[in-house]
Amino acid sequence: MSCKSFLFSVLFCWTPFLAFCQVTSTITIIPQPATAYGREGQFEMKPDTRIYFPEGKKDWETAVQYFMALAQTSTGYQLVAQPFKGALPSPADNGIYFMSDEANIAQDEGYKMDIKPGSIVLTARSAAGAFYAVQSLRQMFPPQFNSPKPVSDVAWKVPCCLITDQPRFNYRGMHLDVGRHFFPVEFVKRYIDLLAQHKFNRFHWHLTEDQGWRMEIKKYPKLQTVAACRKETVVGHASDFPVQYDGKEYCGYYTQEEIKEVVEYARKRFVTIVPEIEMPGHAQAALAAYPELGCTGGPYETATTFGVFKDVFCAGNDKTFQFLEDVLAEVCPLFPGQYVHIGGDECPKDRWKACPKCQQRMKTENLKDEHELQSYFIRRAGQMLAKQGKRLIGWDEILEGGLAPTATVMSWRGTEGGIAAAKAGHYAIMTPTSHCYFDYYQGDPSGEPLAIGGLLGLDKVYNYEPVPTELNEEEARRILGAQGNVWTEYMKTPESVEYMAFPRACALSEVLWTPKNKKNWDDFLRRLKAHFERLSTMGVNYSRSYFDIRSSFSGGYVLLSCPDRTMQIKYSADETEPRVDGRTYFSPISLKETTTVKAMPVKDGKVMGKTLNVTYYVHKALGKTYTMTKQPDQYSGGERYALTNGIAGGPRSWNNWIGLLNADIDPVIDFGAVTSFGRVTTHFLNNKSSGIYPPRSIEVLVSDDGVNFTSLAQKTFDAENLNKTGIETVEFNTPRSSGRYLKVLTKAFGQADGKDTWLFMDEVIVE
Repeated sequence: MSCKSFLFSVLFCWTPFLAFCQVTSTITIIPQPATAYGREGQFEMKPDTRIYFPEGKKDWETAVQYFMALAQTSTGYQLVAQPFKGALPSPADNGIYFMSDEANIAQDEGYKMDIKPGSIVLTARSAAGAFYAVQSLRQMFPPQFNSPKPVSDVAWKVPCCLITDQPRFNYRGMHLDVGRHFFPVEFVKRYIDLLAQHKFNRFHWHLTEDQGWRMEIKKYPKLQTVAACRKETVVGHASDFPVQYDGKEYCGYYTQEEIKEVVEYARKRFVTIVPEIEMPGHAQAALAAYPELGCTGGPYETATTFGVFKDVFCAGNDKTFQFLEDVLAEVCPLFPGQYVHIGGDECPKDRWKACPKCQQRMKTENLKDEHELQSYFIRRAGQMLAKQGKRLIGWDEILEGGLAPTATVMSWRGTEGGIAAAKAGHYAIMTPTSHCYFDYYQGDPSGEPLAIGGLLGLDKVYNYEPVPTELNEEEARRILGAQGNVWTEYMKTPESVEYMAFPRACALSEVLWTPKNKKNWDDFLRRLKAHFERLSTMGVNYSRSYFDIRSSFSGGYVLLSCPDRTMQIKYSADETEPRVDGRTYFSPISLKETTTVKAMPVKDGKVMGKTLNVTYYVHKALGKTYTMTKQPDQYSGGERYALTNGIAGGPRSWNNWIGLLNADIDPVIDFGAVTSFGRVTTHFLNNKSSGIYPPRSIEVLVSDDGVNFTSLAQKTFDAENLNKTGIETVEFNTPRSSGRYLKVLTKAFGQADGKDTWLFMDEVIVE
């Protein structure tokens, strides 16, 4: 065979395959399916498109009716569904077929979707799989398919393809705290809808807290009249000083009928609700209603600020366990899922140590310490649940003092709890703060809504791996999945919940659904941009923080970057606002004088993120290297030489601060040659409730050789009496001073109340 004939033969044989694959880029489903191959052509849904589903499968009708309702809402089409018996009929043109296949689809939630120009065939093992096929199909239609009202002049076409799909993990969860802030039933339903669209199958409903008990318990009416209300709410961050309150009563709870309504709504979306009734800690609202259940007898009040409180359920009082048994007897019948979450976290032992009843309980039960007393408490809760046919889930503190045999652990304080549980033969759900706490900031805090703290960007969520490497194959199977947590201390409205949850929930959905080897960050971003159009059509208040511009300093220049390399960066460096049609960033910005740089990401003429606004101070130490006795780890200021990068720290721009735990910050700056200067300025941060303390003292020293230093000035601080939360400026006037090396010795406060404290310091400005 000639080379030409061989080449022709190869091309001829591969042409069908190439045609099958070349349009795969039109598939923008999130989470990414296990396999997806594009085909030439499109299927168009029309007003007379017929839907077929297997006869006699009531739960399948739920998935079919869900799709028909979606279609009618956005297209106005009133599609007709028709049951069929036996095997799949030969697909007729203009038909959408739902087909049950238990023989060839292994996973209960798996499905296959075969789209051709004349028909769509959705095959699944179960109705849940059919429902997830629908969620994928809805993402194949134009974004307007997600509209809450009919849209005209749209061709309802989907690209032809073949998809085979199933989830990686069985437990794919999202959480919502309604204790700190209460959300109406309609929003809870909307939230469940959003979870279902991203193929989450668990909704962890956090119903009780120190700040409010949100569920009707008929046997204990004061839980509605007292525990569901607080007299006021802290304004700003709970760690701010002085503390301020709004003076407004805040109330809210769900009736049992409303809970039944939500549970049924979730069932039709194949979402199982996991209710949480907190015990033995985070119980101050319940104690306000029934003070006899606490160790001191009160009086108590529903908490008006946020944090961890010492008043908890009394573990030595039999009335406590009777109360909880009665509560669970009303809770369990309302939730058909196998799990009930009992919290078990953040339970201070102070009251138990001083409580005669608790100490007597420890003697009677032969418990060696209060940690074992907590384990006793959790085991009794597990027994109560077992009577109701339920299994217990708790946060990883339930490991302390020994774990009940059938308990499942949610590992939130890192991965250690999940590892310990799996190695001990227990199931675990991974939800570490590092990757799964969606109440953390997702961008530069100076431009974000107030949050509890921390930083958790979209890329970090996407790169999370739920199965710890420390586990062997058998132990790894005990990792059921993972969950994103939405704690609402600083989320007062449904819009703020959506902003904090999305698109990070999109990233987590792919972590939990998509095969590990199929995940691809760049491709996720490609699909996410298309997905944003769907979310916008639904009116979701999602965050675009990932696309925000980032700046850095190097060698006298400001460098701008965007995580999405397809974005244009529009900027200004002259105090004006950047414009969509303004200057485009192509090369580093030279710093000759103190300059404010503003920049924003732009795609196709649209602003995709917030405007960066950062001031670079030009001074004699700018860009100079320095050494420190101890290098920062967690709080590094974002750059290697953050103390000389030109950026001062802000009250919420904590990523520009250097922070060390119980250690001095002592940079020795090398000017490169003897340099004269007359003033040195820096700042420290004071936020004692967050463990950030002022320094004991700050001293400025100078040297020509880097070894022998002469003190120029020193200031001491009465840190114990310095109570105001915020930034303190420290300025040293050092006229006619000179030297090659400048040392700023900032002495840490050290321990306070037996705990190590943080020292935070920012730019050393030398003039």
